Amino acid sequence: MRTALIPLRTRPGDVQSNFDRFCQQVERLAPLHPDLVCLPECTFTGYLSEEAQIARFAEAVPGPTVARVSVIARQYGVYLCFGMLEVSSHGFYNTAVLLDRNGEVALVHRKNVEKPPFLKGHEVHGVHCEFGAVSVLICGDLFSKRVVQQLNPRLSLLLVPMARCFDKASPDPDRWSCRERRVYLQAVRRAGVPAVIVNSLEVDVDLPCFGGAMVVGADGRLLAECPHGSDAPLCYDWSTGQVWLLSGEKQTLVNDHA
Repeated sequence: MRTALIPLRTRPGDVQSNFDRFCQQVERLAPLHPDLVCLPECTFTGYLSEEAQIARFAEAVPGPTVARVSVIARQYGVYLCFGMLEVSSHGFYNTAVLLDRNGEVALVHRKNVEKPPFLKGHEVHGVHCEFGAVSVLICGDLFSKRVVQQLNPRLSLLLVPMARCFDKASPDPDRWSCRERRVYLQAVRRAGVPAVIVNSLEVDVDLPCFGGAMVVGADGRLLAECPHGSDAPLCYDWSTGQVWLLSGEKQTLVNDHA
């Protein structure tokens, strides 16, 4: 099974431009034949915190954005996980949606560890698919003992979309390599399940989300990574350990254990 991670370069609020870039990156990944593509939290809007902004972009699930992404999932025959702003009769949620190869909604996760004006989700679900049981956590959910304890102990893969920045300089390669990367690896080890983590790379904001993506084993071992501060898509083959990095116009096989 091959998993592709797209740390999408995102301009907050510019939905069409962000969606177009997503389509371009999926097309670039197509020759690698990924089975699953995972995108960041709040994929096409960026993470928004003002209620008026959220209200402008939030949609029902299913709704127009789910329909648009479903077309891509069907076109390339992939499972596709993405984040979005969801509106319900109760209010707004920070939500992730997993579509199957036919573009049908397979799983919906509402972020548990969230602050107003968002509502908090209170459950963690999973779905059985052709490569095992899969669940989704969003960003801060991964670091919550209460949330992680709800994961199915027989889970095969955990998907973790993020929109995360640092509180001072962001990106910050030194902080990432010296401190922060270890925190993420430890969190996955505590969960005890293989995980993929993908963060958006924001532009035109003061403290942007810092991009990058990771594939982590259940023991917390780093299996593959694209650079901190990068929007380079990453593809990982779980059977062979092969890693591809799409940087610029190039597609590079980083290692080959086949």
